[in-house]
Amino acid sequence: MEFAKDFFEDEIRNGFYVPGIMKRCWASTIEILSEVDKVCKKHNIPYYIDYGTLLGAKRSGGFIPWDDDIDISMNREDYDRFRSVVDEELPPELEFNSVEKNDDYDNIIASVGFHDVSFDSYRLGKYHEFPFLSAIDICVNDRIARDNDLEELREAKIIVLAQLMKKIFDKELEGKNFEKALQLVESKLMVRFNRKKDIPPQGYRLLNKFCKEFEGEKGREDLYGWIPQTFKTERMYFPKEDVFPLSEISFEGFNFPAPKNVDKILRIEYGDYEKPCKSGGSHGYPFFYTYERSLIKSAGGEENWHFRYSFKKEDILHEKKENIRDIVFSAINSLMSQEEMLKQVENFDFLRSTLAETQNMVLTIGNTIEQRLGENTKTVPLLSRYCEILFRAYEKAEKEERAENEIRALETIRQECVQVLEREWKKTMVILLDKAKHFSSIEGFYKKMLENDTWEVLLMPIPYLYRKGSGAFSEEVIDTEKFPKEYSYTDYKNYAFDTMMPDCIVMNSPYDSCNVVYSIDPFFYSENMKKFTNNLFYIPWFVTDEIEWGVEEDGKAITMMDYYVCQPTLSHADHSFVQSEQIRKTYIEKLTEFSGEETRGIWEDKIIAAGSCLQEKDEELTEHILSCLEK
Repeated sequence: MEFAKDFFEDEIRNGFYVPGIMKRCWASTIEILSEVDKVCKKHNIPYYIDYGTLLGAKRSGGFIPWDDDIDISMNREDYDRFRSVVDEELPPELEFNSVEKNDDYDNIIASVGFHDVSFDSYRLGKYHEFPFLSAIDICVNDRIARDNDLEELREAKIIVLAQLMKKIFDKELEGKNFEKALQLVESKLMVRFNRKKDIPPQGYRLLNKFCKEFEGEKGREDLYGWIPQTFKTERMYFPKEDVFPLSEISFEGFNFPAPKNVDKILRIEYGDYEKPCKSGGSHGYPFFYTYERSLIKSAGGEENWHFRYSFKKEDILHEKKENIRDIVFSAINSLMSQEEMLKQVENFDFLRSTLAETQNMVLTIGNTIEQRLGENTKTVPLLSRYCEILFRAYEKAEKEERAENEIRALETIRQECVQVLEREWKKTMVILLDKAKHFSSIEGFYKKMLENDTWEVLLMPIPYLYRKGSGAFSEEVIDTEKFPKEYSYTDYKNYAFDTMMPDCIVMNSPYDSCNVVYSIDPFFYSENMKKFTNNLFYIPWFVTDEIEWGVEEDGKAITMMDYYVCQPTLSHADHSFVQSEQIRKTYIEKLTEFSGEETRGIWEDKIIAAGSCLQEKDEELTEHILSCLEK
């Protein structure tokens, strides 16, 4: 299946940060679904997307941002036909698993997917460069009993089993309480567990037995249910007339089967489904996170895994250096002490020596300015006049005459020289631009900086690259032609960072090498950029919904902060400017948890609540940045 290239990039969806690795996960599951779809179409087996997948399709045409899998549903008789053909029809890299097929399968929901971590080039190529486990879930709807008393009896049995299943869900598989739960189920339901084998698969097989208890003539033809929902003592019954005949719905740009009455089915499953809800915390989210951590461990730890940032205390250090502009201004200002010395010198030999030394110093300053600003500056003629006066003073010193008037004139010219040079040689800010579509996060700030007559601000489009699933770079891209035409841009190829040493560099990308999908050119990583400036600043290319540390509803959003907060640029940058005080607090908590409590004060200084251009807070952001530059 073909996806647009930018589908795989990090994005903000409904105020929620979705990293590129999650987008690859989504694409891999859609690819698996397409294989299941082929099997079902070939054998005329009805299925439809359901639960979070159907909800996302209905609300926004794609994945719910905080969802990480695909759910489909089948009725039991259709599922049984699917089971009978699926192993022969699936491509070899995919595997079907269920309680009916695998004695050790510990889930009531069947699945189709691959169940290992692999960097096999074929699999990566077909499944959109996603190397981790990936599967779709198959939920089976069963017939409701014709006799209501029998249905209530089934529900009662499942509620008894639920006491054991809760311990299985919670991984509480040892101890007296677990044994008591086993014995209760055995006595109430007249079953026997084999304690020499794993209990969870046995529990799921028993649940599956109860689910399909009323197949065929024992069950109604017009009403199906998701029987495991009984664990929550809630009924989830689906009228056949609201499911069939199936319709179609668009999901991430592809059409898949859906229930006839999507609205009715979603209201049965979720009630008021139009209102987004992120509840549930981060429990097990994202599902590939555990395997990602395992892969990092097998690679020898985060220091050997370039796509996961490992905090180092030296990263927060920033050695400050004078640039040429600083040196020139320091040299001009140092002339004041030379002038004071000239006023006090009594020895004419020493006076002549000092005058000659000062003249050479001024000539060097003038040559440096001319090399940087060109020949037509107003500052260099002033420095020439300064040299002329020095020469006149020198001539007087040769005659052993005092030169008080000449030395007083030097002060006036020097002061004028500083004022003129500040207008001619402004401080320089370089704004690094990678993706043109993110320019709006920086544009308002740039326009405000243009109003500041003490700064020269350069917009610099830089190359970026996409990565394969193995982490290797693929093609390089630069968006120069996509940026607004009304602005001028600096060619990065013709800018010598090591000699220009801009006073400030602003970055829009936090990742350096630690994004598995995308990278700016490595030369422009924050680790390198801070060598060329005394002020490295980071402005996020996005805003999210407000996230509050410790709030369960924000658990998944806090987990996703691993992919944009626990990143190199936040350490290397002198300051990062975020959208609000609430987000600042959450950044600080996240980074402190990531790097150790002893670093809290560092983050409190580095992270600034400044607003965002995306919130039309251009002026506030600019004021905060200029304030930091003036410190």
